[in-house]
Amino acid sequence: MDRNSKNYHDWLLKAENDLKAAEAILNYYEQPPTDTVCYHCHQVAEKSLKGYLVLRESTFHKIHDLVALLNLCLVEDKTLEFLREPLEALNQYYIEAKYPPDMPIEYPKEEAKGAIDKAKIILDIMKDKIGI
Repeated sequence: MDRNSKNYHDWLLKAENDLKAAEAILNYYEQPPTDTVCYHCHQVAEKSLKGYLVLRESTFHKIHDLVALLNLCLVEDKTLEFLREPLEALNQYYIEAKYPPDMPIEYPKEEAKGAIDKAKIILDIMKDKIGI
């Protein structure tokens, strides 16, 4: 990545901030914008994986596909394979939630809560792998 992406700790801090944002949005509004919550959950996973890759000095380009990032992580640590399912689930939220579709996308509140749960697990696992 570029000069601004070399510190793995910064990636994890950004991931933690995205998680805080997702939780705050979900809890603040009676009818929260769940597409935004889910997008932040995707970002938690993406930044967590990138932090791990930066620590391992792995080369990666601008990529937002969580499964592709997982595959890069698997080169370093095969035990991360169990993250494939939650990453596949979160992967859908990048494009769907980021750009305005022809029809608005809102996910059920329970799905947004599930996305937060998945994001927390991924962040915690990657922090553990990194040692923070």
